[in-house]
Amino acid sequence: MTSRAWDLFVNVDGQHCRTICPLPHAQLNNIVVDRSTIEKWDQMSCQDRYVQIKDQLSAEERGLLASLLLHISGGDMENSSFWDMARSHALMTHDSKNFGDIWLRYKLRQGQTALAKRMFGEAVDYGLEYIFSFPVSSIIQRSDGIQVRGISGQTFRARKVVCTIPLNVLEDVQFIPPLSTTRREAIELGHVNQMSKIHVDVSNPELEGWNGMRFPGTLMYGYGDGILPNGNVHLVGFGKDEKGAFVPEENPKAAVDAFEQLHPMNIQRMIFHNWCTDPYSKGGPAWWRPGYMSKYQDELQSRHGDIFFASGDWAHGWRASIDGALEQGIMNAQTIAAELRPKGRLGQSRL
Repeated sequence: MTSRAWDLFVNVDGQHCRTICPLPHAQLNNIVVDRSTIEKWDQMSCQDRYVQIKDQLSAEERGLLASLLLHISGGDMENSSFWDMARSHALMTHDSKNFGDIWLRYKLRQGQTALAKRMFGEAVDYGLEYIFSFPVSSIIQRSDGIQVRGISGQTFRARKVVCTIPLNVLEDVQFIPPLSTTRREAIELGHVNQMSKIHVDVSNPELEGWNGMRFPGTLMYGYGDGILPNGNVHLVGFGKDEKGAFVPEENPKAAVDAFEQLHPMNIQRMIFHNWCTDPYSKGGPAWWRPGYMSKYQDELQSRHGDIFFASGDWAHGWRASIDGALEQGIMNAQTIAAELRPKGRLGQSRL
């Protein structure tokens, strides 16, 4: 039922988005579809599209589709972009049969912590340095270089700066000279994802391969995520934007109750980080508003003098994913390396 509802939702062109988003890594700049067509579809919200097709769905399909859209966007139906759903479908090679394999099944073998440790380890191997617990207050460009100043007053200087500050946090950093009016508008609006994500360990071995859904509900989806060394099962639960009513660190019992409403379980431990209340993220993975991509993506990706913006929050393809962060990092690193390379040091072609 979910696949049928999703396919109907995204199939605005009769080709499962192949004609409107044939190249998800080049949404605005490809030879297949003109920009004005993209801008038209980018104005549509999830609610707009849902209203167009809801009469073709059963009550169960409507509930499944609505909950899935809220689960993916972390916003509400009105402020969540339909285009981001179309782009996501294109990233699945335009086929919902790939949803599970691409979005859910495969992950980093040792987790994101291991990836981060290896990245910082590689930095040290190449003679680079890093500092933690250094909240940035301002980034100042002058004729003699750039100063990155922390709230502690400590300052670092550089010829080039790569800024990976999340979209919803950029408003807390002062840029001198100021950012463009268009970029400031984009930052003020921010993205809409205020999802809940909570992990629990349960002593229910039968839930190892369990997937559950309840809509409406504080947590709408729960997934079994394997057996731990002690024999307990690890589950992950997801909810939509409930930031006004559900702050799990302030009311852990409400989080336990939300899991037990999904399915009876014996919770042994609960673990989470609330990205929405964290002042250095202010939300989950970026999900954009209707009209946001076509108006602001180019500007968010552009440089500001010698400050380069490289975040997965405004990536071309896998926006809000590690892949998107790598995409933007690589693209900006190539530009910086070329500009800092001593003149006359270009390699000779052997073709």
